[in-house]
Amino acid sequence: MSFRGSVFRGVASAAAAALGSALVAFACIVGAAAPAGAAELRVSYAELAGVVQTVIASASIHLDNKPGGVLSFGSGSYVAIGGQQIAVPIPVKSFQVLGSTYAYYVSDINSQSIRATPVTGAVRLTVGFESDGPEMITGCIQGSCTFEDALPNVEWSSPSLSIDVVPVAFNGNLALKVTSVQFGGTLKAVCQDTSDFFLSGACEAGLSWANKTIAKLKPELAAQLKEKMNAPELQQAIADGLKKYLTFGGAGSLAINKVSANDSGVTVAFVLMTAGN
Repeated sequence: MSFRGSVFRGVASAAAAALGSALVAFACIVGAAAPAGAAELRVSYAELAGVVQTVIASASIHLDNKPGGVLSFGSGSYVAIGGQQIAVPIPVKSFQVLGSTYAYYVSDINSQSIRATPVTGAVRLTVGFESDGPEMITGCIQGSCTFEDALPNVEWSSPSLSIDVVPVAFNGNLALKVTSVQFGGTLKAVCQDTSDFFLSGACEAGLSWANKTIAKLKPELAAQLKEKMNAPELQQAIADGLKKYLTFGGAGSLAINKVSANDSGVTVAFVLMTAGN
């Protein structure tokens, strides 16, 4: 049996939307300082975090893929930011137990806060989530479903996600490099309430194994998320999405030549490209 990763994939998708908003804010900083010709702009992480916080202050995240019907796949999950609601589909994680197919569903997780703060060498995006009730619950998709009430739910206490990012140049535009990903809080398998002695005993017998399996999820998924967010195809998609923020009507557009970062801030070297250059 495995219930690997469906909550975290949903959180990762939501985090990616927040990262896009952070880049928009940074592009606006650069754009506001754009003179004719080549120039450089120095931005501290505190300044960048302040602008990013303004952009994401009203954002919210809702994660839920419990089916309205048997084959519903995450239509209830979304990120709300900047007056838009962005769908965040979360795939259902299914597994086999003695001939029956079971699933773990993400259950009504809502963000409580999204903060951007300066840290040494980066801006940290921290998403805090509520922790009311189990964050993953079981269900049976097909078969005899004998063990549906014996499978433990998963609780995520003090749930949070922290992502450290720095702006980088990518094919003449801006993108973000993820330098660190950490899942906060504690995951714990918890047996469901049942008066059935057999089902209760079966769940209790499997808790030790379940918790050992869960303990491995956070570092594994953090590494996977970091790798995915730094993949060239995602960096290109983010850079493409920012192009409109680096264009100034008929005046021209910004070409990012170089972005360098140290522990205190970021320096952006850019050129205002006009029709004549």
